[in-house]
Amino acid sequence: MNISPDAKPEGKGFIFRLFVADDEPHSKRAKDNLRKLCGSRINESCEIEILDVFESYKIALENNIFVTPALMKVSPSPAVTIFGDLSDTGEVIKALHLAGDE
Repeated sequence: MNISPDAKPEGKGFIFRLFVADDEPHSKRAKDNLRKLCGSRINESCEIEILDVFESYKIALENNIFVTPALMKVSPSPAVTIFGDLSDTGEVIKALHLAGDE
């Protein structure tokens, strides 16, 4: 698990779960892009949980993750899952319902 230093223990802010496939290039890009997004576009704390599907395959299956990289916005509602390396920041912001946070 990787939690940003700004994460607040009382559960406020955003919680993301990123499913990756080891150090595969798309997974690396997704990690980097999510960290950049949290650092530059989200004005609240972010908690990022990174799960390698090779190690956490049961959790991936329980969450219906069959393709990586996959990003789940766990909190705040609504929960959203998107797939890809998160390189299209505009589309990621729209998909995660962050348009008001730009």
